[in-house]
Amino acid sequence: MRKETINIDVKKKIFKAKLNGIGFKEGDSHIVYLPSLQISSYGDTIKEANEMMKVSLKEFSESLLELNENKIHSILKQLGWEKTKFFNKRLVNLSETTFEDIKKEFNLPDDTQVQKIPIAV
Repeated sequence: MRKETINIDVKKKIFKAKLNGIGFKEGDSHIVYLPSLQISSYGDTIKEANEMMKVSLKEFSESLLELNENKIHSILKQLGWEKTKFFNKRLVNLSETTFEDIKKEFNLPDDTQVQKIPIAV
């Protein structure tokens, strides 16, 4: 999986991210999950679940940008994100969630097919 990054400019209210989503089917629903932000969405198709993820990320980022900078970084730190040394507005995710971790978290059968879904906002 590629390195995940978030760029936040609190003053300009800008949230940009490159994230690694995981897609899988559970029952009749398709799920897209972002382990690094602990956000999930679902739909009747993977495309619909991905569109719903965009809505969820938009709401997440808008809510986050309403907070002060210290609170934003506190929340993201709890999720495994750290500021980079050289780019003050950039954060990277240091945790490494595996497909096996996700299967356990969602209590999925071992034969569940999962796919990587790159997400950029």
